[in-house]
Amino acid sequence: MRAETRRGGHGLRVILCVIVAVLLGACAGLKPLKPMAPPMQATPEQAAERDQESPAPKVVQARPEGSNPQQCLVDFDDEGALNHILGQARATIAHKTGQAPSGQLQMCDPSKHSDCWTYRQRCPKHDANVDSMGHAHFHLSMETGIECYTLPDPGDGLGRGFGRLVEWKCTNVDWAKTPRVLSSHDLNQWIKVWVSDAENHAPSYFDMESIRVLPDTPIQLWFRKRDGTWWFWPELKAGYTWNIREWVHDVSEVRVRGTRGGRASSYVISSFVIRD
Repeated sequence: MRAETRRGGHGLRVILCVIVAVLLGACAGLKPLKPMAPPMQATPEQAAERDQESPAPKVVQARPEGSNPQQCLVDFDDEGALNHILGQARATIAHKTGQAPSGQLQMCDPSKHSDCWTYRQRCPKHDANVDSMGHAHFHLSMETGIECYTLPDPGDGLGRGFGRLVEWKCTNVDWAKTPRVLSSHDLNQWIKVWVSDAENHAPSYFDMESIRVLPDTPIQLWFRKRDGTWWFWPELKAGYTWNIREWVHDVSEVRVRGTRGGRASSYVISSFVIRD
């Protein structure tokens, strides 16, 4: 009887160990929001430099009193947003895009287009905009497995795009349905995030709750508050989801840029969460 009890106890311990191992394995796949120190306020010289790079809009729409901001995940996978980029960023390059009166998408020309965008995703109440500063484009890199560039022009005149290599043959993919991440052109490229009215594209105040930075290059993150002051973190390390909701609320824009501490020549943003 004792032997059976011991064997039964041993078996129970084995089962418990297996369960614990499975749970730990599952938990290991979760990426927690990393605690962080408060941001630093920019000096007048630093603030002037940010404003010179991209002046603040004259009017930013305030959210109505008592409004209930809605959460919006921007992960660069939105099919509608990708379909409204010239060529669906088929070769990863997200060009600044405008629209002709006929509805045809074109390379942005401020003399012809009253409204241009790079990545614009519809959120519950507003549009989330992600634009390049100082460069004509940024990259919306495709998921692993998109590794060949031999597809013919599909007939729309916008050139070839990437496909998936299957049995040594480059096969078609649906570019607008292929998951993406944002990759900068280089470490010095500024990426600007702002929110606009879905109808008239007027800028609006918003909150940013978190941002996910992929390996291997950290970023610096700046934001302009409603009172016009600039605040920033000089470095947010790569490989973390950073919880910034405590500080980045009621802002007109957020900017990110790479730091010199990274091992790669660009930085990569997987996603961010805003409230509009």
